Amino acid sequence: MNTNKIFAGFFNFFRKWKVKKNQITLVEKLNTGGTGSLFEIKNECEKRGLPFHFNIITHADYEVSPRNLGGLLKLFTIKAFRMATSSHIFLNDNFLPLGYMKLSDKTKVVQLWHGMGSFKKFGGSSETDPAVLKELEAATQNTDHILASSKNIRDNYAEAFIAPKEKVICIGCPQVDYFFREHDIAAWKEELSEQYPEMKGKKLVLYAPTFRGEEEHDKKLLEAFDFDAFQKELGEDYFLMVRLHPQIQSAKVPETVANMTDYPNVRKLLCMTDILIADYSSIAVEYSLLNRPIILYAFDKDWYLSKDRGFYFDYEKTAPGPIVENMQDLIDCMKNEQWDLKKVESFAHLHNDYFDDKSAERVVDYYFGNGKKLPNSVSEPEPFYEEWNQYRPKHRRKKNPDSISQNIFDNASGKGQNGKLPEKWATQDAEAAVSSWESERKKQRKKQQQKVKMQEQLERQRQKQKEKQEEKQKEKQKEQTLQNQEKTNTEEIKSGKEHRMKVIVGLGNPTDQYKGTRHNVGYMAIDRIAEANRINMNQHKFKAMVGSGFIGGSKVLLVKPLTYMNLSGESLRPIMDFYKLDLSDILVIYDDISLEPGMLRLRTKGSAGGHNGMKSIIKHLGGDTFPRIRVGIGGEKHPGQDLADYVLGHFKDDEKELLAESLDKAEKAAELFAQDEFAEAMNKYSVGKKKRKTLE
Repeated sequence: MNTNKIFAGFFNFFRKWKVKKNQITLVEKLNTGGTGSLFEIKNECEKRGLPFHFNIITHADYEVSPRNLGGLLKLFTIKAFRMATSSHIFLNDNFLPLGYMKLSDKTKVVQLWHGMGSFKKFGGSSETDPAVLKELEAATQNTDHILASSKNIRDNYAEAFIAPKEKVICIGCPQVDYFFREHDIAAWKEELSEQYPEMKGKKLVLYAPTFRGEEEHDKKLLEAFDFDAFQKELGEDYFLMVRLHPQIQSAKVPETVANMTDYPNVRKLLCMTDILIADYSSIAVEYSLLNRPIILYAFDKDWYLSKDRGFYFDYEKTAPGPIVENMQDLIDCMKNEQWDLKKVESFAHLHNDYFDDKSAERVVDYYFGNGKKLPNSVSEPEPFYEEWNQYRPKHRRKKNPDSISQNIFDNASGKGQNGKLPEKWATQDAEAAVSSWESERKKQRKKQQQKVKMQEQLERQRQKQKEKQEEKQKEKQKEQTLQNQEKTNTEEIKSGKEHRMKVIVGLGNPTDQYKGTRHNVGYMAIDRIAEANRINMNQHKFKAMVGSGFIGGSKVLLVKPLTYMNLSGESLRPIMDFYKLDLSDILVIYDDISLEPGMLRLRTKGSAGGHNGMKSIIKHLGGDTFPRIRVGIGGEKHPGQDLADYVLGHFKDDEKELLAESLDKAEKAAELFAQDEFAEAMNKYSVGKKKRKTLE
């Protein structure tokens, strides 16, 4: 079943309706989260107050699943209808249904790309499937223009889209306008540090590898990066973040590393990044516009260059920074600051002609303004119509250029049917009429620009006044809130009703190596509690994965230390100090080898009992008078079996059902603890004596 033909069939049916000049369709086949070139164009139109209705088609609309049946129905009906009646269609990726569509000659199709420049080969340059190539070529025949960021890559884009180079218009890449605007990066970093306190005072390093196209090689991506060595050698000065390409499914970022894969705005993230570690990813092209250090960690360079899609330019000669092939060279490169910003600058100029925030303006000026010519580069404006008109499908070719100047010339020559010229032009010949019209348009445009500039200045002044007023209001509200809080706290303390946050901690070891082992029942209990109470464990701070929420009206913080078991106390001490907690406000859930599966022992205090995680907690908290839940993991170890091997082993099949029962009890006991009813939990769920079991 060819879904491209199916969608095109619906489109062609709706072509019976009239094209609407104010309807624009944006097809964001590759998701940018609303931050890519298509939305920069949309924002520019809205900024100018252009009366357009935008029909937006995203990758999510194509999801084939029961939950998206309504979305698919809307895609093939309402959105297909709006697309068929649009005057302009903008694309940010290959859209193969286009090859089967019968477009109106009143509709312009403009192809953009979701990345800037041309680093890795794509589209027709790398595709080997003849059927796909045929569909791509057919789609390009229905495309009016292909927008690129530099004249240096014009031939590359023509090859990638299987198009004559006359269709490639080098007018800029709207999404990189973002890099040339003013941003409060310090405030962004401060906001991010609330989630990652350990990044404060350090330079931010982003590791952003691209996909390899093979699951086996994608999996090796993070195996080849020694995160422990990076932290040991560079952790004092640098904070490491990781962002994986959306197509990487087989590699998983360790829980101990800041995972930015789902960070919504990649350009905002790049603005905060001080050093980029890439490999073959086109993310380096956009980052080069910031003129900051780039290192290429190409541990599999020989394989990639010989077997993968390849590059448009020589990878090693045009690289924006040093190429390193092992972890030690990467660490040495960063220690010695061996990057070269001249290479970064040269790389940026290879892929981009426009170093301003005007690319979206240039696009909107042309398609929705009155320009006669479309530039093919910064210094190379040229008539484009006759060149590309011959490549349009026959039913879409026009006999005359679609420009206002041509209409006026025709009118002045007596050829047009659009009415009379103004009297002041009546005695002039055709060329003089056009010249007069253009001169007046320039004056009108200049006046309009001055008017807009004055309006913008007034708007900025109003905005500043509004911000000052809002700031004053916020300060008043903050002061009032503090006063109210102080009053409430005082009253609660006097009445003996003061309530602190409750902290529930599950002990275990991070990384997938220890997932599901007996020693990690504390982690399992926290996961059970989080799921039951809809608390997201998505924050990395205090050397732990934490999630905050409410249980029975009480504020709680769920904690899974990432320090490894023997250092668990290093995570809890900062939490206790930050929230000003008493020992009685902390509940610790951990494994007990002397209890049978399915059994719990609840106590309000006690010694570590030989458990290394509890030893660390008692040491760092300075006491043992805190509640704890001990979860049975099986009984005495088998004679001759190492204790560590046993606790780091997995539960047997006959133990898993008992484990589920004990975790269910632990969840309910923790919920009672959150509501200051731990005594009741002890009565309900705690065994009276330790029940021992000898392993068979």
